[in-house]
Amino acid sequence: MKVNCNIIQDLLPLYVEQLVSEKSKIEIEEHLKECSQCTKVYEEMNMPKPHIQYSREPAESFRKYVKNKKRRLGIKIAVITALVVMTIVMIRLIAVGALVAFLALDGEKAEVLEDTDISHYSWYIGENAGEEYAEKWGMNEDIFPEEITDEMRVTDYKMVYYNPWDAQYLSYLVVEYEGNNYQTEVKRLNNYASTDYIGYYGSESFMNGYKLLAMEADPYYGFVYALGTDKNSIIYVELIFCNYFMDIDYESMIPEEYLPVGFDATKDNSYRKQQLGE
Repeated sequence: MKVNCNIIQDLLPLYVEQLVSEKSKIEIEEHLKECSQCTKVYEEMNMPKPHIQYSREPAESFRKYVKNKKRRLGIKIAVITALVVMTIVMIRLIAVGALVAFLALDGEKAEVLEDTDISHYSWYIGENAGEEYAEKWGMNEDIFPEEITDEMRVTDYKMVYYNPWDAQYLSYLVVEYEGNNYQTEVKRLNNYASTDYIGYYGSESFMNGYKLLAMEADPYYGFVYALGTDKNSIIYVELIFCNYFMDIDYESMIPEEYLPVGFDATKDNSYRKQQLGE
């Protein structure tokens, strides 16, 4: 295949300086034999010019040119790489900031649900509870009655639910039982495999007049328990949360006498600091 004259003429400076490959050299020489125009260009290149000596200097200049080009290209690649890395870092920082802002805004928008309608009891407790109330961080709610029956006289009830991003639950139910029903329920609760709670969140005991009948305690997720009184009443309580503190003003939502003595689940409680090693 005949090589284009433009290509040959582009290669002639390198040919003159003996910087072409052997194959290219053969192609150029074969072309020069057949092309008078390229031969003329070649001869003009070989004509002596005043004050110019052709030795190895042009070749050395070419090498310096190539080296300089490579150096500049390397600098450009380094700059582009740095810009790309900085852009990725900035995008990630913006994304993290946006996520934090979203979570904060989502937390501010979350509302505290307080329900005192006992007819809604099955919405929150038992096997028919709604999806957001059924799991409750794996805490066992068997201490609470499965349902409210006609034999149970409910004298007080409240369900509190708050979920800015980690769900929290506070419930209490006060039931007055008549006759043998009280003893039957006390027996059921006494047969429950209660767990220890002393020391969790500063808890020490319960107030005088309130006897602990059953306790499900977890050092991280809180308590579910039942208290007996001398008036044939039983108080069922659950305080379920995570991260070692409650994000609600629980002290204003439940009578103090229903809480363990010393219980502190506020954000800066000493139990949380101890568990986190602060």
